[in-house]
Amino acid sequence: MPYDAGVAAAVCCELNNSIAGGRIEKIIQPTKEQIIFQIYSKGERYNLCLDADANSPKVYITNQTAETTPSNPMFYSILRKYLMNARINSAALVGFDRIFEFKIDASDEMGFQKTLYLYVECIRKQSNIILCGEDTQSPLPPFQKGADGRRKKIIAAIKTVDFSMSESRQVLNGLYYVPPLSGDKINPLNGSKEDILIDLEKAAEESPDIPVCEWLLSKYQGLSPLVTREIAFKSSNDTSTSIGSADKQTLAFYFNGLAEKIKNGLFVPVILSDEKGGFIDFSYIDIRQYGNNAVSKTFESMSDLVDFYFYKKEYDNRIRQKSQDILKVLTNASSRLNKKIKLLEKELQECASKEKFRMSGDLITANIYRLEKGFDKYQVEDFYDEDDPSKTIEIEVDKNLTPAQNAQKFYKKYNKLKSAEYHMSNQIEAAENDLLYVDSVFDSLTRALSERELAEIRDELSESGLMKDRMKKPQKQTKQTKQTKQPKQLPVSKPSEFKSANGFKILCGRNNKQNDELTFKIAAKNDIWFHAQKIPGSHVILVCESTGKTPSDIDIEDAAKIAAAYSKAKNMSLVPVDYAYARYVKKPNGAKPGFVTYANFKTATVKPENVGD
Repeated sequence: MPYDAGVAAAVCCELNNSIAGGRIEKIIQPTKEQIIFQIYSKGERYNLCLDADANSPKVYITNQTAETTPSNPMFYSILRKYLMNARINSAALVGFDRIFEFKIDASDEMGFQKTLYLYVECIRKQSNIILCGEDTQSPLPPFQKGADGRRKKIIAAIKTVDFSMSESRQVLNGLYYVPPLSGDKINPLNGSKEDILIDLEKAAEESPDIPVCEWLLSKYQGLSPLVTREIAFKSSNDTSTSIGSADKQTLAFYFNGLAEKIKNGLFVPVILSDEKGGFIDFSYIDIRQYGNNAVSKTFESMSDLVDFYFYKKEYDNRIRQKSQDILKVLTNASSRLNKKIKLLEKELQECASKEKFRMSGDLITANIYRLEKGFDKYQVEDFYDEDDPSKTIEIEVDKNLTPAQNAQKFYKKYNKLKSAEYHMSNQIEAAENDLLYVDSVFDSLTRALSERELAEIRDELSESGLMKDRMKKPQKQTKQTKQTKQPKQLPVSKPSEFKSANGFKILCGRNNKQNDELTFKIAAKNDIWFHAQKIPGSHVILVCESTGKTPSDIDIEDAAKIAAAYSKAKNMSLVPVDYAYARYVKKPNGAKPGFVTYANFKTATVKPENVGD
């Protein structure tokens, strides 16, 4: 998906129309390489996303909400120090490349005005976010000056680059900011139609067989393969046409037309998808090269398009990557518990023969008057045989033991198996409960939408002993460490919120910590609690006590549908959901997070689906 210089130019144009002059109210760092500014401008609030992820760096206005990671990174703290309550003066591109320059009017500690510059380099391997200040004191070579001729000294960067990482360009605090080199490529916005024609004629003589799209890509700065193919297609109805066979006048016409549209801010944000809805490409111009093989959708702004495509795709990928350690712990725990249950069940089956040993002890004791030491088998009357009590059977014994000792040996074996049966039954029950808990965390993991929710799941697993707390380091117990306060934990994140058909609020927990918070702290006694029957899933609360109204059957059905949709049975056609007043839901002492007992409940069988979200 080409977030090229043209897309960056479209976003930059939108930023100047929306956030220029706006004040930075809040700074958020959801991930290690992403910053979000909440900006108040012209009576509206905007979320400006600056993403330096090497896989897909980009700048755009997002409609999504995010939270800062529990640990405050250094770059985040520096941005808060320098940019809180500062104003965005303007946004511009450095040349025709994917490098944004934000000019910011800020104040120092004494309240004096100063100008800062924030550079966002959306160039994959070199992607970075760099905060700079003006330096007018020391002389600087011309090649180290910015586009406006001013010196910029680096204050901080989200990614530092030292000499061992790059010999040509370092990004370190205190150094002067130098934009990445663009090579020998030409800025397509600077040339005229005549210049383009001259370059085309020259290329046709030197390399007539090279495709037009490849030549444009190698010659001009900031163009993506999609755009160069589109120029070739519009000039000859063929994306693979060669430079020698192309009509130079037509090609120059379309190329110059593209440059004029970019200069004048005439963009058409369009995304292309196949028949199944899978994304093919997106661009800032109308794309015709795919013909009937693609369906195009136009957006009101380039930021809306970028937000639409990248947010879910990258967020899902990021959450999936961040949850790998949790998934590994849960997978290992599930495998270990299943193996333990199978071994215990196998041993429990062996305990089923315990009565045989008790009966042997009883028969030896009953016939002890006529038994002697030195025999390896005893012939005894089997009074347990109801059909023929006088029937004799053989019992194998230890000939070195007396009959009384052999009887005690059988009784001891019986008592041992009886005790083992009791303890193994308890162990199996405990292992099955642990497995249900692991399944509930598995289910919570499928619904985790933020890194904070993943952190809550990690904390939960640490508290339950399934995962080591990597944040805690072993310390020697001294007077100083005893007096040191434990780091303050963040409050549990908020549950999801829905509305029923009649406007009742429905709250849904996304993990076990949220479930406990929702059921025992947020819910009132007369609110209605829902949970999928005997299936791991979310706790759902239909808020009705504070409204003073009685929910109808439709409202109860809506809440039950959400409880079914947020359970492990979400893919079933019909799911039984239990519901009761919250006052009848209790948490046993020592129970794991999310585990409750409830009474006086009813059951509704519903189809899983989200309602009013």
